Amino acid sequence: MRNKRLIVNADDLGMSRGITDAILIAHRYGFVTSASLMVNMPASEYAVARLASAPKLDVGIHLNICSGKPILPASEVASLVASDGQFHKPPVMLRKLWTWKINAQQLEDEFAAQIRWAKSRGLHLTHADSHHHMHIYPAGLRPFKRALAAQGIPCVRASRCTQWPRREMLGGPHEGGIARRLVVQLYRRALQSTVLRKFQTPDSRVSFLPQERRDLEELDHAWRRAFHSLPAGTFELSCHPGIAETGFSETDPIYRQREDEFRWLTDPEFRECIRLNGIELITYRDLCDRTSMEQTSHHAAAQRNLG
Repeated sequence: MRNKRLIVNADDLGMSRGITDAILIAHRYGFVTSASLMVNMPASEYAVARLASAPKLDVGIHLNICSGKPILPASEVASLVASDGQFHKPPVMLRKLWTWKINAQQLEDEFAAQIRWAKSRGLHLTHADSHHHMHIYPAGLRPFKRALAAQGIPCVRASRCTQWPRREMLGGPHEGGIARRLVVQLYRRALQSTVLRKFQTPDSRVSFLPQERRDLEELDHAWRRAFHSLPAGTFELSCHPGIAETGFSETDPIYRQREDEFRWLTDPEFRECIRLNGIELITYRDLCDRTSMEQTSHHAAAQRNLG
């Protein structure tokens, strides 16, 4: 019988000191098991230094091409930046990725540079995802895949999104009308089973309906319902904990959600809910090790059968 396994991954490590501190506290006193580091943010170096106090926190890379400056000189990634040398804002970058108006080699080089930045500081990266999910858009997929393969990163975030308890809702927990939801659902499933199939990945992400994501009180209940209803398999809950920080939070559009998620992630009641529902908390490193062991076991069994 398959067990229920959950990776609780905190995004945006290094975006600010308040976010970094919240992630580390939620790991030490709560149930965050993994985190994804942004390497071109004001608190990136601070985050690397603070990680020494959290040796059991699994760390991956949160590739970022829509906020701040690139790691490479702007002249080397001209298709990714505006006239001020900063990355294009998310809406602009999304349009460029959908319409193939970026230079694929430049994007791959920047992804690889961000990974090397983290590795050069002694971090062993187990997984990769991206800020605003930029890597799943058409022009971003091949550069993402090539950069990860070249840099030896074995795991990626699940492209599939599923909500629990399951609803009879065509297209799943995506934004928009039925037609758009169906297209997005099929596209994300196809990515996981084709383009990104060589990477190890959870079965699906724990996701929530749009109305739940926009109502923090309802999102609280949605987290609880998901823990009660999670089926057997390996899943990821991505989260964004944060502590208010003067000079950052005033312009952060999700600062209230960050504070609420930080409270939930350190709430013993939520941790007890996970335990009572038989959910095993794991990391991406555990996912890699478990998959490697299973492959070794299958290979050994095959050799015995041949003998």
